[in-house]
Amino acid sequence: MHQCLILLLLLRSIFYAEAVHTLAPKKTPSERLVPIGSTTALECEPYTLANATWHRDGHVITTVEGHKNAVLEGRRPRGGERIPEIGFLVIYDVRKEDEGRYYCQRANDTKWGEVFQLKVAYVDEIDPGQKITINPEVPILGRPLVLKCPIPSAYPPPKVTWTVNSLPISHISSDYHATSNGTLTIAHFSYHHFGFFECHVNNFAGHASANTFIDSRELTASIESLKPSFAAGCSAALRSSLFMFLLGCLVTSAAVLIYLICAVCLLKPGRPRRVLRPTFWSRTDPRLAPGFRKAVVPLPDCFVNARMLPPSS
Repeated sequence: MHQCLILLLLLRSIFYAEAVHTLAPKKTPSERLVPIGSTTALECEPYTLANATWHRDGHVITTVEGHKNAVLEGRRPRGGERIPEIGFLVIYDVRKEDEGRYYCQRANDTKWGEVFQLKVAYVDEIDPGQKITINPEVPILGRPLVLKCPIPSAYPPPKVTWTVNSLPISHISSDYHATSNGTLTIAHFSYHHFGFFECHVNNFAGHASANTFIDSRELTASIESLKPSFAAGCSAALRSSLFMFLLGCLVTSAAVLIYLICAVCLLKPGRPRRVLRPTFWSRTDPRLAPGFRKAVVPLPDCFVNARMLPPSS
């Protein structure tokens, strides 16, 4: 009978200990976002000199003794970080598997301290086998071209930016349109779009990139395909601002030339012929510009009526 009582007390103590270790605080955790590879320190608040036991997702990981720090898994700092000895739980070289719900329990009053939800920020490297995909694989002049960046696993969601020949697309041309999902679209592909394309995936915790090169030699197989797309090529040329400027200059020059030809042809031919003297080239005939009724320089008597000339012998 005495042995049974001792056994019951032992089982009760084991059950109570397991209940204490598995019982989690009901406090709302405060999120802490930490870059991968960095160092962070958690404090069992409110601070006391008593020992504190740290848990992660219901499992005991270490015990902080008074004012001495406890280092998770005995890791060592990469650099020269120095954490003051005031009873921190120090996590060096933060890894993805360190994510979880951290909380502590003080030994003097068995109360729970602050609860932390640890999140690790990271950007994985892009697999060397993953390349920027091009659609269509062989570029076609005057047709749309779509480039897709391979986005690796990352948290928080990364930002994707593009460069062409090491220059941001915003500094090159308005032909490029980039979206947040890592897609770059060229509405009308042309010869000045050849070059080195690179996409950059980054957040505050890391960076990754992929690149590809589009060469003019890749158009060799698509020359025949340009014949049915002649209309599309003309449409792309008409959208070019340089082409429209040159066309406007040509139309303006033609209009001025037509005006001058008409002005010369519309001079009344019924009047007597005039003989031109050398000084004529420095004078102005008012009939060439009907809007100006006064000559810029007084017209001298260098124009004489052919009938008034003495007959030639």
